[in-house]
Amino acid sequence: MKLKKMAIATAVLGSLGGLYGCSEGDEANINIDAPTTVTNPPANGGGDTGTTSICPDWSSARPKDADGNDVCQLPATILVDRTLTSDKVWYMESRVTVGNGNQEMSIDEGNLASGDAVVDATISIQPGTQIKGQTGSFANLIITRGSKIMAEGTADAPIIFSADDPGFDGVGDWGGLIMHGYAPHNECLTADQGAVACNIDSEGESGFGGGYSPDDSSGVLRYVVVAEGGFEFATGNEINGISLIGVGRGTTIEYIQIHNNADDGIEYYGGTVNTRYIVLTGNQDDSIDWDEGWNGNVQYLLAIQGPDANGNLIEADTEGTLDFLSIPTIANATFIGGGANATAAVFKATSGGFVHHSVFTYDDAFEGETTCVNAERAAQIGTELVYTNVVADCDIGGDVVLLPSLVSDVQLDENYASQAPESSAVGALDIEDINATYPVSVAAPDFFDVTDYAGAVDPNATSLWYEGWTIPGSL
Repeated sequence: MKLKKMAIATAVLGSLGGLYGCSEGDEANINIDAPTTVTNPPANGGGDTGTTSICPDWSSARPKDADGNDVCQLPATILVDRTLTSDKVWYMESRVTVGNGNQEMSIDEGNLASGDAVVDATISIQPGTQIKGQTGSFANLIITRGSKIMAEGTADAPIIFSADDPGFDGVGDWGGLIMHGYAPHNECLTADQGAVACNIDSEGESGFGGGYSPDDSSGVLRYVVVAEGGFEFATGNEINGISLIGVGRGTTIEYIQIHNNADDGIEYYGGTVNTRYIVLTGNQDDSIDWDEGWNGNVQYLLAIQGPDANGNLIEADTEGTLDFLSIPTIANATFIGGGANATAAVFKATSGGFVHHSVFTYDDAFEGETTCVNAERAAQIGTELVYTNVVADCDIGGDVVLLPSLVSDVQLDENYASQAPESSAVGALDIEDINATYPVSVAAPDFFDVTDYAGAVDPNATSLWYEGWTIPGSL
């Protein structure tokens, strides 16, 4: 990294869319006959004219792709358990909705206002499976309340969501992945005010999310790549790479890459979900965004904004109501700014947050003012918004004294590990001590590994947690 002012701190900084219409039943979308085949010319120039795909009877067959893979189209609605196998490419022509929990809920989670029961459907995805949205479409996958996604890839065989055109270098080519859950959202009344039915209009016109169950599970995302998403379905309204609406901490999300999304990489709308081992590359708006009372945890996050980025590395707010603030905890993150971005982290609308053992810097090609933080509209400094052991070579910025000690360079090596001596002098990450020092902190000690370095990557590591499963050339 080029030399800039750098600070190391144990410094303290403190203080959507409309309703998607009700889904139709599975029977309206599923072929119950024998496995289907087609002989039509392939879409997007893939495959040989006249070749056929063999698909399960609940999906629709499409022409084989250029590699000879069977291509099976998912139905618009999935109301029973389904498995996406890795021997086929799974195609989304438009929106695919799993379950019916995005309809209006009664006060009793699991029962819709209509009197119908919430469907408990699980979509399981095998390692190495490819799920492709129609290029130039609104195609997106929604996991609704009460249903689950079990997308369990491996480092050798990640699950990849992308557009159906060749490669992964597009931007805004399809929609994205949207997950709902029953976890708390600050627009729903808190327990001491008396419960009411919780129905939060959700991202991408995906229906209702939210509830009162912080331990709720929406399933598992492990070794999953989401690339080329963010289709603009209305002016200024794109879908994030992954949108999490009221998702609970019973959900497992780890080893995730979101690449080249036209909007934010990942956004948390309320909820309590924890995430770790996250790679955010080439996303054109904010890398990570949170609002509406998210109180989860993140460890090991590598965010790199590309030359076309127009957002911030972090954009944080509370919005919704002030019944409870957004106060997540992030540890062992490395943020690398670029594009038109001038501020690494923007805290607004009374957002809080705790950032520990992390690194902020800018790409060498960035020539603008490199501002570490804008916290003019944040929650209470020193109480609800706190930085400890943060190493940065951006400018302090604004009226906020974020980082009191100045040195020269974070010294990122080719592995994105900070080799600056200050990054190895941060001491052990002690979440219990942090929670005792700052009572507002809701960090979960059992979630965090104890580390003794700043940044997403251990400077002494002999293997890298992001190797082998991320998109080649993206890092």
